[in-house]
Amino acid sequence: MLHEPARLDSQVGLNRRNDDAFGAKETQVVSEGAVQGALATRRAEDRGDDEPYLTLEEVAAHSLAHDAWVIVDGKVYDVTDFHHKHPGGSSVIVANAGRDVTELFRSIHPPNTLENNLPKESFKGLVDPEAVAAVRHHTYQAEIDRLEAAREALPDVETMLSLQEIEDTAKSFLSERTSNYYSGYSLDGFSVVENSSSFRKCRLLPRIMLDVTTARPQTTIFGVPSALPIYIAPASNALLGHPDGELNLTRGAAKTGIVQGVSAASSYPLRDILQEKAELDAASGNKMGMVYQVYVVPDRSKTVDLVKEAVAGGCQALVLTVDSNVGDLRQTTEKLKGTRGSAEPGIKMGPFTEGDGWHDTALNWDDLKWIKELAGDVPVYLKGVCHIEDVRLAKQHGLAGCILSNHGGRQLDRARTGFDSLRSIYAEDPQLCKETELYIDGGCRRGSEVLQALAMGAKGVGLGRPFLWAQAAYGEKGVIRAVRIMEDEIVTAMRLLGVRRIDEIKPGMVECLQEIWK
Repeated sequence: MLHEPARLDSQVGLNRRNDDAFGAKETQVVSEGAVQGALATRRAEDRGDDEPYLTLEEVAAHSLAHDAWVIVDGKVYDVTDFHHKHPGGSSVIVANAGRDVTELFRSIHPPNTLENNLPKESFKGLVDPEAVAAVRHHTYQAEIDRLEAAREALPDVETMLSLQEIEDTAKSFLSERTSNYYSGYSLDGFSVVENSSSFRKCRLLPRIMLDVTTARPQTTIFGVPSALPIYIAPASNALLGHPDGELNLTRGAAKTGIVQGVSAASSYPLRDILQEKAELDAASGNKMGMVYQVYVVPDRSKTVDLVKEAVAGGCQALVLTVDSNVGDLRQTTEKLKGTRGSAEPGIKMGPFTEGDGWHDTALNWDDLKWIKELAGDVPVYLKGVCHIEDVRLAKQHGLAGCILSNHGGRQLDRARTGFDSLRSIYAEDPQLCKETELYIDGGCRRGSEVLQALAMGAKGVGLGRPFLWAQAAYGEKGVIRAVRIMEDEIVTAMRLLGVRRIDEIKPGMVECLQEIWK
């Protein structure tokens, strides 16, 4: 529920509205007359019913951590006991307590989430839909009008010639808060900057006078045939940018032949994504490539259920994320949320053991046996690896491979980039790169950069944010266009480099700045 995104944007004509999410109170500032009209007491006796409506004023009185109510779809819920267990953290709920959070909630949660997670006694009653509608209309109409005009003015998706152009287009109308979430980084953003700049440390060495009449960029990703040596890296909350969210990614991947990595924190429930996959497979007669990102949560029964669902639903590999054993410190995002920290006095000399409901701090190498048993015949990869010894350990534990990554710069700031980790591992033990499936993600924006990674031994490159921006701006067509852009760049770079197949790309075709790794 209410995971970590910063703000939800309306997608005009698709039944969404903008909500200044995660605690910013200015969305409640409307004219006094509108407020008084919306908050007027509407008793059910006026309608001939026995039970009175709760007024918005009554709900607003329950806005504290120890007394927190929220409104979703006209229903009032007491979340006082729940917010401490909320996977997205307690602060996001407390910051919105006493308010109508329908727009915020529905845009990132599947149907029946509250009904499935709260006891029946948490339901407190109904509010007058006319009163709620009056506030929403006054609050959101200006933003709806702005977004409608912006969307109508977007250039045709076919005119997008680079991933950066698609990102800029999406940012032109998405709110600051949604853009901040998609762009977000931990602390100073050192790692997210390095993710992109690490590719600029290397140059390609093309060969000439070679017959490149044909070029075949097809390969295998996570054991699945892929039209390109790229895949959609798992990235959460696609629904923030577009009402079809992850379904756009599924459709785009299926229609271009690349593999989709499904985020454990997807806005759409896994069953909906798997159903979309099944329908696309049936229509095309082919099975699209799909892998599922696994987060081990403290209540491991939930992890078991999701893994079983993913395997049964046709996911061809599991990607176990291992660089998120605790949450992150994305301070720019937290500032926009209105998050408040502690200033309580006290000398803390004991161990820190606090956790949350989303990250299992106890996850360790011994748990891999359990994960592999759950996976059955489906291969398991570790995502979020930087160190060569961890790659070796993964190999010893019988895993299929590793994704070298610093989580898009969103976890440990100053963690080494995926590409630099690949370079380091290849320099120290090139045989390990041949014996272990290695992938990278983070910062790749050009087809030539994909070839740099392949030359160093990577099997493929994951792109997360570019596909979030693409689907946010243009939906399914944006995803397809992003794939076509990368296809053009990869094939052109292969030909200019003098290679016709992926397996012809060799380390000697890339020269890099020499750095001290130890």
